Amino acid sequence: MKIALRISYLGKNYCGWQKQSKGPDPSAKRPSIQEILEQSLSKMCSEPIRVIGSGRTDAGVNAVGQVAHFRVHNPKFTAEIFRRGLNSLLPLDIRIMNVQEVPEAFHAQHSAIKKQYSYFFQQGPCPLPHLFDTTWWIQRDLNVAAMHEAISLLKGEHDFKSFQASGAKEQKSTVRTMLEAEVVRLKMPDFPGCDLNESGFSLVRVRLVGTGFLKQMVRGIAGTLLQMGEDRRAALEMKTVLESQDRLKVGPTAPSKGLTLERVWYTPDVYGNTN
Repeated sequence: MKIALRISYLGKNYCGWQKQSKGPDPSAKRPSIQEILEQSLSKMCSEPIRVIGSGRTDAGVNAVGQVAHFRVHNPKFTAEIFRRGLNSLLPLDIRIMNVQEVPEAFHAQHSAIKKQYSYFFQQGPCPLPHLFDTTWWIQRDLNVAAMHEAISLLKGEHDFKSFQASGAKEQKSTVRTMLEAEVVRLKMPDFPGCDLNESGFSLVRVRLVGTGFLKQMVRGIAGTLLQMGEDRRAALEMKTVLESQDRLKVGPTAPSKGLTLERVWYTPDVYGNTN
């Protein structure tokens, strides 16, 4: 029996999605999301369970749409019991949102068609504590129009080698297709008795949908966009950075806490989404 999970997590307490190939490092202060899930599933199922995710997220990166699958040889639980049971065993910063039995051919990584990531900048006179772990506070008012103009130049099929992390594992190809790319300013969510928008607070969202992403690619894009949002670089420089294939031309790598994996698409979709 093959099961797919949709997983949400806050990344600050973890070294990333993937467990170390040689096992947990005794000196490491933070475990991986994958190993925590495998431990909980193995305990629940009374058999060793291996979990395969849709892709890696780096240390500190968050998710509300990570997808993973696993096989269980002695199924004895319904999907809902799996969800509730796992959530009772997992730490509170990892939540199982959905559980679905899937066909044998389904693979969380290889069956994925596209993914959506968003990077969030927090704007305002001071950083709001309740958003500290999921956004990067920038006090200077960002030029969202310039950022959107710059990111639009990344749409389509390109070699994104410039934005790959220095020292990353060599890829067969660094060509990827960016299907959607936008930068928008969002209103802050309402809180009882308080309109934060009136006080000058907002969020700037960098949203990217692509067929695949290189290591730290979105964070490199976000750091470059920040320079353009602060009017330190012209929007059209994004094309030069992209075509240079030179990591030194990219802006600073944005902190991982501002990045969230939001959704992974499949056909047919494992959760019944139609778009």
